[in-house]
Amino acid sequence: MHICANYSYNYRMSNVIQLQSFKSVAATGSVRAAAQHLGMSPSAVSHHLKLLEESAGLTLFQRRGRGLCLTDTGTAIMGEVDGVLESSSRLQQRISDLKDNRINRLSIGYFSTAGNRWMPELVLFLEHKFPNTAVQLNLAEDQWHEDRSDIQVIITETKDPPFPPQINSSLLLEDPYVVAVPENHDLANCKELSLTEVEGYPWIDNDKGEGPCRMILFDACARAGVQVQFKHEAHSFVAALHMVSRGLGITLLPRLGIDQLPDGVVIVPLAAPEPIRYVHAISDPGHPQQDVIDEAISALRDLASDDAVAR
Repeated sequence: MHICANYSYNYRMSNVIQLQSFKSVAATGSVRAAAQHLGMSPSAVSHHLKLLEESAGLTLFQRRGRGLCLTDTGTAIMGEVDGVLESSSRLQQRISDLKDNRINRLSIGYFSTAGNRWMPELVLFLEHKFPNTAVQLNLAEDQWHEDRSDIQVIITETKDPPFPPQINSSLLLEDPYVVAVPENHDLANCKELSLTEVEGYPWIDNDKGEGPCRMILFDACARAGVQVQFKHEAHSFVAALHMVSRGLGITLLPRLGIDQLPDGVVIVPLAAPEPIRYVHAISDPGHPQQDVIDEAISALRDLASDDAVAR
């Protein structure tokens, strides 16, 4: 930070408390009067002035009778000091506003299938438990990003991913992939199927981009020596399942991705080692309303557990 073009300061040197002491002594002409104004001891104010002058390498005050007055150097930087203190005040007000906003709002990032299955019930739970908290849902299909939402429900490729140490994480669900086939298909009566057993049939794509769901499936196929070739592309679980119901092929998808199974479609589990996606809830432990986050994640665990049992 530069307080004056002629006097180069860095930010640590010109901290706000020292500048407040500087301005108060300049205004009152007395360390004792400045201390009373700031609610500090006179020795603390004197110490702040000494640190400021030592850091700056400048003499900012001189004695005049029993009081202190600014030197020419001190007068030269007063305008810049005022600017720094005004900026600091605006920053503190902004932080306070943001904190107040966070206290009355909880943002939750989620991927689409978690939104379909869990978010309505979760928001209903929070509405009854914390009626003064507004919930903001943010659809985010990609992986974790810092400072995205207060809670993020995300997909990972492993059960214990290396999350940063500054966040809390909770495993909600192990979500295995299954095969959706037409009910009159020759695979419809199988108890389970391996990836190699379904390789020769027409596949319908149900995803897009290079998101974690697609990569989990592709990596599992690569390990099994199965070449992925899609005859049709739908780019959504719902559309792909309806295409299966029309007999256009089969599709592989996470079990949680099946919200409502269309008529004429049968689900067959994949045999181990089947592709599995892992669903986690992650959060910032420094949130002003940690109790709301804790209750929300506990409710998510219950919803995920109900889904697991329903299988």
